[in-house]
Amino acid sequence: MLSESHPLIRMALRFLALPYCYFKLVNWKECTASRFQVLKDLFYIFFKLKYFPYNYSPCRLWEKTRKEWHFYYGSIYEPYQRNKLRKQVQRFEYVYLFDNKEITEILCRGMEISLPAYYGVVWPEMNYREKISKAVFSNKRNKVIIKPVMGQGGADICIAYYDGKRIRVKIEDKEVNLTDFSLKERSILQEVVVQHEDLAAISRPSVNTIRVVTLFTKSEETIIIGTYVRFGVNNAYLDNVSAGGIEVGIDKKTGRLKKIAYDKYGRRYTKHPTSNVIFEGIQIPYWGKVIQLAKSIQERFSFYKLLGLDIAVLRNGPLLIEINPNPDIIGLEMVEGPILKNERTYNEFAKYDLFVNKFQKNLYERF
Repeated sequence: MLSESHPLIRMALRFLALPYCYFKLVNWKECTASRFQVLKDLFYIFFKLKYFPYNYSPCRLWEKTRKEWHFYYGSIYEPYQRNKLRKQVQRFEYVYLFDNKEITEILCRGMEISLPAYYGVVWPEMNYREKISKAVFSNKRNKVIIKPVMGQGGADICIAYYDGKRIRVKIEDKEVNLTDFSLKERSILQEVVVQHEDLAAISRPSVNTIRVVTLFTKSEETIIIGTYVRFGVNNAYLDNVSAGGIEVGIDKKTGRLKKIAYDKYGRRYTKHPTSNVIFEGIQIPYWGKVIQLAKSIQERFSFYKLLGLDIAVLRNGPLLIEINPNPDIIGLEMVEGPILKNERTYNEFAKYDLFVNKFQKNLYERF
């Protein structure tokens, strides 16, 4: 498959896409650098740092010196990064265990990891409307979430709920009766959890999940690469940035929100655009338990050493919502800053030989 093909082939194809990055991916409403300077910057990232400059606009690199750019790892989807990670850290043969939500559900339940209630699987060829109906009426909230087994980025996720007269299915900004709902693909049915009131006060109706990026080191210890929380905007029930949400970094030690949130275009917010709640200093409830849960999950899946864990915080504590085998490092670096600024992260990446350019290899004195 192309995503696992030789890095040089994939980079050649990405070179052809540089004009698209220049014209479409750079947020010119935010960018203050000249057009010629941006052009030079994009070429520098591509040829010197050896990755496609997806992160130029989200991370607002025009505001930073090129020396600072060297601390950014970039997207793990990039050819050279992916090639390095696949050797030891994110082995390709294990990816399907996490890409397939049905398999992940079974594995996590077998490991007794805290999860939302599970109502089984539905697929287009079965009487799925009847099973969805039973699931809706089997919980107190009369509501379930329908997730495609192989879905990513919140795509095609639906909410089925009882409105007092009939069961309705909400699909993004549209709603239909269950009798008119057409299931597109095999999907799992899960409980729609009730998040902690401190998070609901910032954004509802979305369940606002905390992304914890973990690394299982060569010394068999789990470290936290970075953390941030995502919030839905307006009446969206999804918090994914790709679906219009925003994200704000979390201080790993204290669990308090940082000052500025970002959307996928790199636009900045000091308060939530819907609730007007100011982010800076807000405490994530049960922060110690959130970190403990994340580390325990990574340790259970030690054969796959870099994970993005989506965790919700309820009134009685945290639980796992989803495991992402390819966590978006650009999203993390957008809110946290460059991950290689942390020397512990840098050293552990070096032990796995994950660096892709000469600048990364020489940021610090080696061991």
